[in-house]
Amino acid sequence: MSYELRLERMFDAPPEAVFDAFVDPENQAELHGSSVEGWTLSRNETDVRVGGTSVYAMGVTGEPPDTETRVFSVVDRPHRLVFAHSMDIAEWGRAVETEMTITFEDRDGKTLLTMVQTGFETEADRDDFMTGWPEYLETLRRVVSPELPGSDDTLKARHDTA
Repeated sequence: MSYELRLERMFDAPPEAVFDAFVDPENQAELHGSSVEGWTLSRNETDVRVGGTSVYAMGVTGEPPDTETRVFSVVDRPHRLVFAHSMDIAEWGRAVETEMTITFEDRDGKTLLTMVQTGFETEADRDDFMTGWPEYLETLRRVVSPELPGSDDTLKARHDTA
């Protein structure tokens, strides 16, 4: 059995703008928490292309960092990204390996972003990721449309048999 995490967020911007903000190397430090007090981004490498690898090491200042690695298999601007996702969580002493599919769907000039992360071995791992991704998407919203007030996520989680 494996578990899935699904998040949806509506952005008040066209898919090209949201997609570009998501992949732009200039935005990665902010998206990975560099502006959060007491948080350090110690590695920030972005290579968004088929076969490309992006690596981000981040965490509480003075503590061993967590390291996120994305290896891209699909880069279809501005519609879809697919990548193998590995999160080496220092506190846990292990990595969580999943697959991520992100779609950017035009909704009358706005964008419905759908993030589906599959392959969690346990519900607990999936649920732990449900705490970080909403904050990441809220930061992305601020990058895309800094003049708009915050918005709510639609969170859905389910388990699927592998």
